[in-house]
Amino acid sequence: MPFQYGRGVSTGKTWEQSSNIIGVYAQDTWRITDRLTLNFGLRYEAHTPWVETNDEQANYNFKTGNVDLAGQNGASRGLYDGFYGGRDFQPRIGFAWSPERLGGHTVIRGAFTISSYLEGTGTNLRLTLNAPFTPAEINAIYNNQALPGTSSSDGIVGSATGASCDPPAYACYAGAFLRVWDPNVQPAIADQWNLTVQHQFWKDTTFQIGYVGQRGTHLMVPFDYAQRVLLPNSSCGTPPCTGPSPFFEANPTLYSVLGHPAKGKADATVSGTQSNGTMGYNALQAVLQKQMSNGLQAQVSYTFSKCMSDSTGYYGAWNNALSASAYWQNVYDRKSEWAPCYYDATHVLTSYAIYELPIGRGKAIGNDMNGVLNAIVGGWQVSPIVTFRTGWPLPVYGAQDESGTFGRGARADCLSLPHVNGDTPIAGSVGGVQWFTNNGNFANPAVGSFGNCAPQLGGLRGPHYTNVDLGLAKNFQLTERFRLQFRTDFINAFNHVQFNAPNMGLGSTMGQITSAQPPRNIQLALKLYY
Repeated sequence: MPFQYGRGVSTGKTWEQSSNIIGVYAQDTWRITDRLTLNFGLRYEAHTPWVETNDEQANYNFKTGNVDLAGQNGASRGLYDGFYGGRDFQPRIGFAWSPERLGGHTVIRGAFTISSYLEGTGTNLRLTLNAPFTPAEINAIYNNQALPGTSSSDGIVGSATGASCDPPAYACYAGAFLRVWDPNVQPAIADQWNLTVQHQFWKDTTFQIGYVGQRGTHLMVPFDYAQRVLLPNSSCGTPPCTGPSPFFEANPTLYSVLGHPAKGKADATVSGTQSNGTMGYNALQAVLQKQMSNGLQAQVSYTFSKCMSDSTGYYGAWNNALSASAYWQNVYDRKSEWAPCYYDATHVLTSYAIYELPIGRGKAIGNDMNGVLNAIVGGWQVSPIVTFRTGWPLPVYGAQDESGTFGRGARADCLSLPHVNGDTPIAGSVGGVQWFTNNGNFANPAVGSFGNCAPQLGGLRGPHYTNVDLGLAKNFQLTERFRLQFRTDFINAFNHVQFNAPNMGLGSTMGQITSAQPPRNIQLALKLYY
């Protein structure tokens, strides 16, 4: 018999949730003068709460301490409140002004908008997964527990599927995972604004520079409502010292039932959902653009930006970018979660060009070229794309929860930041590079404390990204109507190694990079246009 036994979410039951979006929108444009144009718009958008078709969902009520069932005993069908007031009105304001003093070759543009969207939360956090409608997900631990007499068929601690959910025993929730949605869950709100200046230097070339900002509020955050409160080490005889979650003050019995006897019934697991995350983005953006003329079209774009957030998001990122745990380390200390977004790239430079080679009939070279030779060397087009960005901020994984609060986002202590070695080969010829070495820079926190590392370390970043893609195309004019195009694309044309993120788990291999993105890829295609 194992020392631990778990049962995941039941897949033998079908449930269906739905929500409605109510939207009305109006917009108008006023041309005040030949040089000034104003845009005004207003949208009303309301999202109704998620409801289950047969009302088979349950939620914990923080005020009463009861487990409410959808549509029963005065509970709403969604089990959380909808918002239909002033925050659902979303204005859009914009202007474009070409000052006469600048000769009509310069345009100043600005805009502000508010929009909303209901983020996905993952079906594994929906209220439909709660008992009694779905057998409870459990993780039974047998430490100091009597094992079944013969096999698992004789009964597993906490595994009963027909147990009663009635208080005060709450048998169906014994050692189970409970899903809880905050009663004030609402769609995320994004405030966006920009101010740009664009100048035309020649008839086919413009340069634009501007400031772009965004502030997001009410972002979805997976929330550990069961996390205990960390107390000073002097509060008990053997640290770490903790107190029960204040979110279950109205029903400490249920809080105890959710825990495991082997852990003193103090390790309740509650997968909660709140819309309390925030983010901020500020950027300088510049674009140099040349329209097609003389066989050449090109653009160069540069962004200098900073993104900060206390919400990693439900899905995060892997391989080339790494994200910290979606759960906060300490749900009672929101400020400690404020850190660079995992997708924060300080510098981003992208450019592309489309160049028709001046060779062949009607071109600067070979204007009178014969048909056979023109079919071979004429009509070629080259289109490179160049991309560069600095590295993503890195998280530190593998820290132990020394706080004793049974949190789900434990972080390490950052004593200092390591020196980035770059492309230094890993010692021992195992392949890969040693991006950095943990020389005591990161460690597990002390007993009775939380780790002081930020979720994402702005001062320690992964490899930068440099890439060149190259396209080569040849057009064959078959008739006036039909044209055949041969095209070949070289993805990562120069086969530059694009390293993935380093191993960020505490241990001997921390800082090592042993994988990369795919090598050069060559594609061939024939297209018939008519």
